[in-house]
Amino acid sequence: MSINEVFRSFKAQPVNQLAKIQAERPIWFVMVGAAIFLILSAIFYFQLFLAMAPCEKCVYIRFSQSCIVIAGLIILINPRNNILKTLGLLLAWYAMIQGWIWSFELMKIHDAAHMVVDESMDFFAAAGDAAGSACSTEPRFPLGLPLDKWLPFEFAPTGGCGEDDWALFGLNMAHYCMIAYATFMVCLAPLTLGWFASFMTDRRNTIVYQTR
Repeated sequence: MSINEVFRSFKAQPVNQLAKIQAERPIWFVMVGAAIFLILSAIFYFQLFLAMAPCEKCVYIRFSQSCIVIAGLIILINPRNNILKTLGLLLAWYAMIQGWIWSFELMKIHDAAHMVVDESMDFFAAAGDAAGSACSTEPRFPLGLPLDKWLPFEFAPTGGCGEDDWALFGLNMAHYCMIAYATFMVCLAPLTLGWFASFMTDRRNTIVYQTR
């Protein structure tokens, strides 16, 4: 099937095409790969190469990205299994929404810290006070998971929120995390719709078959 034929069939029956896509593994490999890329970028580029110590919100964001990976792996076991798909989608939506919220909170702290810096022109004193008051070196992960004890290099906060000056095209790390989570959600929404449509169709077919 050519690309033009794929687009024509998608245009004619978008929900059916989404149902087919979400029932196969490739799209979920993409989701897992994207989340792994974000995690590895944070660790190897920002933490190791740029020597930027992760803050409390940063490790929470890593946790949410790890949840996206786990959600994708659950679905990859069998994308056609409704129980696994439900568990995976619930975890993925939780991780994406919560990750966006943590990124937004980090952005607000970053903006507040740098606003104080602009007024005082003393970065280490002002930003440290502003960021430190909103961050902790003892994170509280969901379900009480001691990830900072199990994997301290990845999940133990050693920096203050909002202390970094890194930016690209005028956007800081928190902004890009928000964009990443928004992209995840925009992509997951039609896949969720496709799965739900497929689930309801299968259920109706089952009911019709049982009533014959």
